[in-house]
Amino acid sequence: MRSNTTIHKVNFMLKINQQNTPSENEHTQRREASWFLDGCCSLESNATRTILRSEPFKLGRSPEADLILNANDISKFHAEIITVGEVVILKDLGSTNGTYVNGCRITEPTPVGEGDLLQFASLEFQLGRMEEQQQPDYHTCEVDGMESRWMITQMHQVLYQKQFWMAYQPIVSAKDLSRHGVEALIRCDIPGLQSPFQLFQTATQLGLETSLSEASRVKTAEELSQFPAQSCIFVNTHPHELLDTRLIDALNEINQILGPWKLVVEIHEAAVPDLQTIREFKQSLHDLEIQLAYDDFGAGQSRLLELIEVPPDYVKFDRAMVDGLATGSSRQVSIVESLVQFCRDNQIQTIAEGIDNEQDGNLCREIGFDLLQGFFYGRPEKRETTLPLK
Repeated sequence: MRSNTTIHKVNFMLKINQQNTPSENEHTQRREASWFLDGCCSLESNATRTILRSEPFKLGRSPEADLILNANDISKFHAEIITVGEVVILKDLGSTNGTYVNGCRITEPTPVGEGDLLQFASLEFQLGRMEEQQQPDYHTCEVDGMESRWMITQMHQVLYQKQFWMAYQPIVSAKDLSRHGVEALIRCDIPGLQSPFQLFQTATQLGLETSLSEASRVKTAEELSQFPAQSCIFVNTHPHELLDTRLIDALNEINQILGPWKLVVEIHEAAVPDLQTIREFKQSLHDLEIQLAYDDFGAGQSRLLELIEVPPDYVKFDRAMVDGLATGSSRQVSIVESLVQFCRDNQIQTIAEGIDNEQDGNLCREIGFDLLQGFFYGRPEKRETTLPLK
């Protein structure tokens, strides 16, 4: 258990472990890929990156191990890793306190892959892969908001021990303020990861951002399948996911779990690479009877071209465009009203996000928004509060 809860901003260096450096001939023969471990070799040390250069690669307390792990619960020779081209096998060597893959203890040689979390008693590492020619002498990474040695442990708790929860924020009709649906938002109570920004920043540093995004949608589907459908459920995607061919299949699976709920997938503006990709993505969603929303409209680059060429089902106007609208300039109101009218002319439903007071909400209703979302209409809450069983 962590005794000092003070959060620090630290720099740590992922140093390449040069033990057992191969000869030039060996290096040439093994150019196809290099596997490495990122993690801390003791509870007191910073994170290091160690290239798996030996076959097999042994880990343990022994000075003869390829990677020496300095912790009392580590066995002399704790485990070994065998790499054969693209195949990586992790084998426990009869350790006292166990070897784990993504939180599950292994007793037999187990295949592992890029991004897996490998735990040797109390010490955890992430397995990574790089092309041989990409190897740096060292790599530095700044960790903002937490001590480096806790990064892997914390994300392990989030992803594989499911220590996160989903909050649901109401989206209401501008016409009569009735419930149109809810947006699912990930939350975490682990110190240093309470805000979604901190959570995804840490996941991104470990290459787990898409896994976290997918896990949040799966949890949403599992939770809401127990509740009567209340029209639409809006779920988020990470910008890195749009080009992942597995995304459509994953969305189809949760759509099946949700049953009568109408699934709406939100795409952040940073996720739109080109018109053809988003056009194909929209068609794939519609083939599955899933709707598309452009999120954070107006927060950055203009989406007018996308709105014209690939109109979504919904456009969510960023809070920067509607917050303080009631006290803003007439020019600001006119611009927002024109954009809302453009969407209406193209059968796109509009959502005003970030409404925190009645004045902004009333003006958004007057200028023609279809739907409203913000603290004034309901804060993100756990399912038991937002979705009572009735």
